[in-house]
Amino acid sequence: MGKRSADSVMFGFDFQVNAAIVLMLEDIKGLRSIRLEGDYEDIELSYDNGEYVLAQAKSITDPINDFSNVHSNLKKALKTLSEGKEKGKVRRLIFITNSRNPFKEKINVGSFEGESKRPYSSLSKKAQDLVDNYLKDIENPLDKEKFLVHILPFETDIDEERYKIVKNKIDEFLSDLNLSSSGIGKKVMKVWQTDIFNNGTKKNKRIELTKSKIIWPIIYIVTDIKRFGDNILEIIDESIYDEVLHRYDDLIETYTERISFFIKVIYDYSDFKSEKSRSEKFLDFIESNWENYKSDFSLSDEDSELEKALIQVILYTILKNKLNIKRIKESVNL
Repeated sequence: MGKRSADSVMFGFDFQVNAAIVLMLEDIKGLRSIRLEGDYEDIELSYDNGEYVLAQAKSITDPINDFSNVHSNLKKALKTLSEGKEKGKVRRLIFITNSRNPFKEKINVGSFEGESKRPYSSLSKKAQDLVDNYLKDIENPLDKEKFLVHILPFETDIDEERYKIVKNKIDEFLSDLNLSSSGIGKKVMKVWQTDIFNNGTKKNKRIELTKSKIIWPIIYIVTDIKRFGDNILEIIDESIYDEVLHRYDDLIETYTERISFFIKVIYDYSDFKSEKSRSEKFLDFIESNWENYKSDFSLSDEDSELEKALIQVILYTILKNKLNIKRIKESVNL
């Protein structure tokens, strides 16, 4: 494969990954899972009510000037989407592209400025005729009332420009969760792009990225112990605290992401009786109960002081953010 062809393939998959992120955010609360390169479509979204959204993602490396393949992309998308409708209870069948003029019509260019979504009924007569012409050659064509053309601007080699719409969508989502701190949006976008990319490149099409796997990285970013103040240093020596963060960063991440461990800590804390203020109660609980969690770790060979500090840091991380975590989980129906 030549360099230009290889670059085009990578650009196409990059577009597919980011299109999947945009589509999944449209109903994250009802989402059950997402899959790339599934049995039927480029992007398959399944929902708790048993419905599916299926999408064909077709990109063009020069979407402003190159319209040579837009008709063939549309034709392929309609054919595959028509086959995908057999999957089950389909909510929407989407042709998502970055082309500024997916129907190659001068009259239609103004309809697709920026991000836009056009159901079949809102397309121009000439665009509808083109869709109809392709569908008549398909034995079991899709339901046109479920068909949607989604234009997602995506171009250039400058990340800030290429991912601008995707980043805005993520920022809006985080804002709805009251999580608009500087830098969180970029971190979430990077994690999602990486996770969805890796999921999409796997050949086992049974692998799905569940909503839990999508949301827990956000919870980890929010519960990053390094984002907090110095309260934890009231019970842990600063030099030991720094060593714990340096040596056990991956382990801290693992335990703050583990749902079962998180639930166990929150449940134990809810039963803990203390007359102290909220922040002091956190520290009181941690000092009084850290040894109860030693069996959850395999640190028998570690220095006892480091072991104690590690467990206390993890407990502090979870408790300090339990309200944030609760709000996130409720907002996305996790």
